[in-house]
Amino acid sequence: MSRLVALLTDYGHKDTYVAQVKAVLLHMCESVEFLDLTHEVPPQDIRAGAYLLSTAVPYLPEGTLVIAVVDPGVGTERRAVAVQARKCTYFAPDNGLLTLALREDPPEAAVVLDNPRYHLPEVSATFHGRDLFAPCAAHLANGVPLEQLGTPIAPDTLQRLPHLEPEFTGDAIRCLPLHADHFGNVVFNLRYEAFRAWLGDMTASVRVHLETASGAPLELPLARTFGEVGWGEPLAYWGSNGYLEVAVNGVSAARQLKITGDAVLTLVRR
Repeated sequence: MSRLVALLTDYGHKDTYVAQVKAVLLHMCESVEFLDLTHEVPPQDIRAGAYLLSTAVPYLPEGTLVIAVVDPGVGTERRAVAVQARKCTYFAPDNGLLTLALREDPPEAAVVLDNPRYHLPEVSATFHGRDLFAPCAAHLANGVPLEQLGTPIAPDTLQRLPHLEPEFTGDAIRCLPLHADHFGNVVFNLRYEAFRAWLGDMTASVRVHLETASGAPLELPLARTFGEVGWGEPLAYWGSNGYLEVAVNGVSAARQLKITGDAVLTLVRR
């Protein structure tokens, strides 16, 4: 099995949380290699974490061990799980964080990480990334079978996030935001393949309307790239990860258009 461990968290880089997780892994499995997917998931934003993790999964080597921690329910009765999927094995809280990753990489087996033999001797109520997920991943990398790490569960019992799919209503699609990236481009929950299936005739035209709580509805051009509109002008476009995004050429769309979690993007077939 690969000893590559990919990490995604909302820990940030101001503190030593990421370093502590890596130190535990290195102490228990010296040959482990790290791939930092991101540690800048907005704090406790499970939806954004689910989206970001899913964008990395297609590019991960087969056999990668993924530790994903965005965990506002840490220390509660929410389950800590390991999920063996077709391509990767995931260590994460069972709070929906894996929803989109497992759509890309179907699960085959799962366990609740409830065998204390494979945890650190003392498990903090608020730092399962270091004390539970990291040692369990290290033991798996060292050859411990998945089923020894805890109690088997059916993969279809894993928690799934609601509202990750757009709403299709006749000649319209209603979309919600998933994530605002470093540039302020806002990703909505419509994938290109679903759009094509809905549109049917690719010569048909589509109107795109953005509604936010702070302003009147705004019609956006559906463009191929930023340069098709003027500097400071808004657009909708298909992003590099296959989702519909809203941008403003040269500046942050999230900030300039005041796009928050309650925004709605509607596509209407003409």
